Amino acid sequence: METEPPKVLASLTVLLLLATALAPVPGEQARALLVWKASLSNQSQHALRSWENMSAPCSWLGVRCTAHQRWRQTAISGISLRGMRPRGTLESLNFSALTTLTCLDLSHNYLAGAFPPGIGVLRELQALLLQGNQIRGSVHLGKMSSNLVTLNLSINHLAGHIPSEIGHLRHLVTLDLSSNNLSGSIPSNIGGLTKLTTLNLFENNLSGNIPRELGYLVNLEDFDLSENTLSGSIPNSLGNLTKLTTLHLFQNLLSGQIPRELSYLVILEDLDLSNNTLSGSIPRNLGNLTELTILRLWVNRLSGQIPRELGYLVNLENLDLSNNTLSGSIPIIIANLTKLTYLSLFQNQLSGKIPRELGYHVNLQVLDLSQNTLSGSIPDSLGNLIRLKTLQIFQNRLSGPIPPELGYLVNLEGLDLSNNTLSGSIPRNLCNSTKLTFLRLWKNKLSGQIP
Repeated sequence: METEPPKVLASLTVLLLLATALAPVPGEQARALLVWKASLSNQSQHALRSWENMSAPCSWLGVRCTAHQRWRQTAISGISLRGMRPRGTLESLNFSALTTLTCLDLSHNYLAGAFPPGIGVLRELQALLLQGNQIRGSVHLGKMSSNLVTLNLSINHLAGHIPSEIGHLRHLVTLDLSSNNLSGSIPSNIGGLTKLTTLNLFENNLSGNIPRELGYLVNLEDFDLSENTLSGSIPNSLGNLTKLTTLHLFQNLLSGQIPRELSYLVILEDLDLSNNTLSGSIPRNLGNLTELTILRLWVNRLSGQIPRELGYLVNLENLDLSNNTLSGSIPIIIANLTKLTYLSLFQNQLSGKIPRELGYHVNLQVLDLSQNTLSGSIPDSLGNLIRLKTLQIFQNRLSGPIPPELGYLVNLEGLDLSNNTLSGSIPRNLCNSTKLTFLRLWKNKLSGQIP
């Protein structure tokens, strides 16, 4: 049998696609959007004034159309009204007429009312973005498309449990349910969503343990469960998440020791386990995380010495170990952390002298060593910290004079050396720090005139 030349076949294909693209959109789709528009506030209806011509919805603001293979005609495939501020609810939007949608982006608007249960009929949906609204009620996913790649319902007023149906969305790459009022436990079948790169459940009322199955999410890069009431220990299985760059578990009720397995996360940049009840010592092998820029372990029950291996974290910019029961001296090797802008060790049981090597941290803006049992004199090398804005060393056992070199800190906004046994006079060149908003020198043995 004689076949058509390839060029002829290609031309026929293009013509067929054009004919399909120019076919009219089904009327029920246009009607569904016009009914929804009529339910919105007057101002919102004015913003959607292009939504008028029933025969040309593909030209409407925020509406995208494509040729639909099953319907063999053009259909609405995308609605994107991000940040256009429509005010109303989704209750009158007939999702059954919009089953060809692959993208629905209504984020950062003024939509309120209940989460629409009918949204579960969108079997072809790949992206659902409703973040930054005022939507309430429980999340109903129904039999939503297993092709869903992005699900973002963050910054709403959603309540109830995270639906177990979420475990069926095997193609999800981004799951963000943060900043809601969700409660109950985290479904363990989320561990089956192995394509996830982002999992954000922070700022909810979630409770129970962190499922060990989350350690199966080997493609995860951004992981945030902070600001919940999660309890129990941190699963060792999180050490499998070697693509993580951010791990936030702060402000929960987590207990037990920091797993040594977290040291396997060698490209981690931000680790925040603060404001829990973690105990035991800081694992020495956290020194393997040389890409870290932020390490926050404050407000826990950590004990033992500060590991000298933390001195290997040469990219660290923020180190906060405050409000623990750490003891021993401040490791001199911390002087290697020359990128530090924030160093807080306050309210521990640290002793010994303040290392003069801290004066090498020329990028430091905040240094807080207060509420310890540090002794000896204040190193004059701290006068090298010319970017310093806050210096707090109150409630220690420091003695000797206040170094006049502190007068070089012309960017200083707060200086608190109170509750020590400092002696001698107040250096006149502290008056060079003209940006000071507070100066506390009380409960010392200072003498002489006030400059």
